Amino acid sequence: MKSSDDPVESGLLLSSGYLLARIGMESRRLWTRMLAQHTLTPHQFGVIIALASCGDASQRQLSATLGIDPRNAMAVFDILEERDLIERREDPSDRRRHAVRLTQTGLRKTVELRRMGEEIEREMLKGLSVSEKHGLHELLVKLFVTMAL
Repeated sequence: MKSSDDPVESGLLLSSGYLLARIGMESRRLWTRMLAQHTLTPHQFGVIIALASCGDASQRQLSATLGIDPRNAMAVFDILEERDLIERREDPSDRRRHAVRLTQTGLRKTVELRRMGEEIEREMLKGLSVSEKHGLHELLVKLFVTMAL
């Protein structure tokens, strides 16, 4: 979006909240399209990427980290397990707890998803310098942490 002399657009460009919402909508549209190519939901994507980053984790930890309602989390894990992207095992020290890990198929899918995600980010941020991209990322992390998402 470029600034213009249109008074409505000009006024909207003064609102950081509006800009974040609009950019977020566009980002979500692009990510949703990419995830649909892999028949994944954002929650399923989150589980895969989180496991790739942290290794094994409990279902409860993953749900909390990703903000997935525990009542909905089981369906997310079930689908990923059916697709051979994750595997769940009872924790030997606590049989009520299940450890979740990526399968080899899940690891390969992670590589592909990261590559495609980087392409989306590259396209979205192409108007920024490397320094601006870094600064934007730092600010987004700060907002994320401040909002305790």
